Amino acid sequence: MSAQQVNGSSPERRIALVILVDEAKRLLLQLRDAQAPTTPRKWGLPGGGIEPGETPEEAAHRELLEEAGLRIEGTLTLRWHGMLQSASQPGAYNEYYVFAASTTAHQEDVILGEGDAMVFTPLDEARKLDLSASAQYVLSQS
Repeated sequence: MSAQQVNGSSPERRIALVILVDEAKRLLLQLRDAQAPTTPRKWGLPGGGIEPGETPEEAAHRELLEEAGLRIEGTLTLRWHGMLQSASQPGAYNEYYVFAASTTAHQEDVILGEGDAMVFTPLDEARKLDLSASAQYVLSQS
């Protein structure tokens, strides 16, 4: 499946996500609030829409800062790039850029900027949560 087109159409949205792992090998996850436009009350990776003129990596850095108050020094590693079906637009697809990074940050360094919670979670526990479709797909690849 081309990252540019699915069935001859352009992606509905371009989205950057971050797989952020702390020193204890826990993954940072966000519990989306009830007012979230897509996948409310589900757990997902920090991230969001790529703004016009912004690179996917710039969007990933911005979203991590906005949602968790965390900065990653240096570049992020692109772990996956592809298309997934939109959770809010039946028949539409979104283009995803999934980046990975490690951090020395601790839970007390996280500043919740969006959602109901933002917590470092062991991977085996993360897979048991009510995850968004994009988080399910990304974590199944890990």
